Amino acid sequence: MNAGGCARKIGLILMLILFMLETTACFTDRTDRSGSSGSALSPSSPPTLTTGGTASDPGNTAAAPGNSAAAAGTPIRMFMSNNAQQIPAGRAMNLPTVQFLAKQTGTELDITFLPHENYMEQLRLKFASGDIPDVHMVWGVENSELVANGLALDLKPYIDAYGPNLRQFIPQSAWDAVTLDGKIVAIPQIAQGNAPAERLLFVRKDWLDKLGLEEPKTSGDFLDMLRAFRDGDPNGNGLSDEIPFSSREKMEWADNIFGMFGINPDSNVLYQGEIIPGFVHPNMREALGFMRTMYQEGLMDKDFLTNSRAVWDQKIKSDLVGVWNHVVFGVYDPWQKELNSLLPEKRPNVEAISTPRGTGYEGSLGRVEKPVLRTFIVYKETKHPEAVVRMLDWLISEEGQLFAELGVEGLSYTRQNGAIRYNARNDRDLRWRSAVFMLHGFRDQAQKALINNEESYRKLLRSIEISRKEGISNPTSGMPPSDTMTKKPDLTYKGTFQEAAAQIILGEKPSSSFDEFVIAWKLQGGEAAIREMTDWYNRNRANK
Repeated sequence: MNAGGCARKIGLILMLILFMLETTACFTDRTDRSGSSGSALSPSSPPTLTTGGTASDPGNTAAAPGNSAAAAGTPIRMFMSNNAQQIPAGRAMNLPTVQFLAKQTGTELDITFLPHENYMEQLRLKFASGDIPDVHMVWGVENSELVANGLALDLKPYIDAYGPNLRQFIPQSAWDAVTLDGKIVAIPQIAQGNAPAERLLFVRKDWLDKLGLEEPKTSGDFLDMLRAFRDGDPNGNGLSDEIPFSSREKMEWADNIFGMFGINPDSNVLYQGEIIPGFVHPNMREALGFMRTMYQEGLMDKDFLTNSRAVWDQKIKSDLVGVWNHVVFGVYDPWQKELNSLLPEKRPNVEAISTPRGTGYEGSLGRVEKPVLRTFIVYKETKHPEAVVRMLDWLISEEGQLFAELGVEGLSYTRQNGAIRYNARNDRDLRWRSAVFMLHGFRDQAQKALINNEESYRKLLRSIEISRKEGISNPTSGMPPSDTMTKKPDLTYKGTFQEAAAQIILGEKPSSSFDEFVIAWKLQGGEAAIREMTDWYNRNRANK
């Protein structure tokens, strides 16, 4: 064959190869687009239920036959707070806990754990740069930029199709808190202990017993108890160093002191047909006057305006504080557990007490109800919303609840004859796993196994019981921040209220100056904020 004939033959062979490659590519492209191998739901389309297949079986998280992508694990990218826990560095899927969750839910989890102390700031920076994951955690939908900007997916059709456990274990009050304009914009984690009034007063019961005191029922009884703590040397060191009541900066962790008068400064109330912040309610004047008495008589921490979390924590653990405010579950861990370790010779006894009733007040007491502890929000452009819902559905299933609290069955816990035995030595991930992955409010078997002490478990049950009996109605759960308050942060409870309240408590101004503060607050934009909040309430919560 001459050179020209050879060249023509080679050219024909190359053209044939190119034709075959193009045909294969077109076939592959058509297969991917048609979804014949098990396509994901479009984020803008609700799931279609059929007979047979995984879409018709909401509880089935197994991969569809022939779907190689699903078999390898559906990719889900998440942003989460590390909840101030030490989480091992590196790729999340290298962590055995995450590997187990991924295996159970048919997912490949790419989780970024952001620092708890500035989580919201870090989240804003990432969103501003265009870095938006499939799902992220915030403490309430009112804190979500995605919700505020219409970028959160309506999860109702996906929950209906893939979330039977979510529907079963999450109460309607929690769903109401994440429903805006008829759309479910997040999946909520319910309050610890299924107790929406999630903060209580804790007292050193051993101090009460030593001084022969009963639990206080009224604000007057409460003052008498604090006076006894101040004067009676209940810590037994011969010094007048007791701090009867301690709280933290920004008027925080004094919720149930304000709650003696039916208000909390960080929450809203329905008053005379309008939604107003608790810190401008008339009862706030009485609460501040009460705290003024506490301060003047040396019954509250003199450093209440500056106490950081660490300083406050150290005072309690140093056998100095008689009463403090904290979360329901805190009665055992950290308080009873750590005081037992630090003060074994004192035999400390931490108990929750009911919120005493303020003089002249007849309404609800305690903490404003928070039916939702935190929320999981799905980006509306995510490729696999059904996989996100299925994963969260498994986490709140009976199996998932035990995983979040106790770890992996056979490794850190076993079940025998209906009883659960927990092995703490095999559960190195306990603190961060439950902080990150817990969706339910209370699993009695798990808590009993974790605590492994009848008396401490009794304390927890009593705390939950007290909390469930208390609670101030929360008319604006899930409400985004008022536009006016966002533009004028001085109108929030961390704004000018802080100085006005401090001046009254410290005795620099009379209690009557509170009325002057409220008038000035309204003139500076508060009236507009009240109108905005009331309008939102009338659209979303009134008569519902």
